[in-house]
Amino acid sequence: MGAHKGNNMTNRKKHVQRQGQIYRFSIAGSEYAAFIWQHGKQFCGRIEGNPHVPQCTGRTALAVRDALQLRLAAHTTV
Repeated sequence: MGAHKGNNMTNRKKHVQRQGQIYRFSIAGSEYAAFIWQHGKQFCGRIEGNPHVPQCTGRTALAVRDALQLRLAAHTTV
C-alpha cells in the first residue's frame, strides 16, 4: 500500500473564469469594451485593455458601466 504524501493542491494552478457581459461604448472616437460581472449583490467591472483604469463596483451593471466611462474619460483627458 502506498501512502499519500503531500497535498496535490499546491501543484495546481488556480484559474478564475468569470461570467459577465461586454458593454461597448466610445469616447472621443475611440471604441472601448467594459467587462461587467455580478459578485453577490454587487456588480463589478473593468475596461478591457486599460489596466490603468481602476475596477468599479455598483448596485447595477449600468451604474458600473457609467462609472467606468467617467473614470476612463478622466484618464484620457489627463
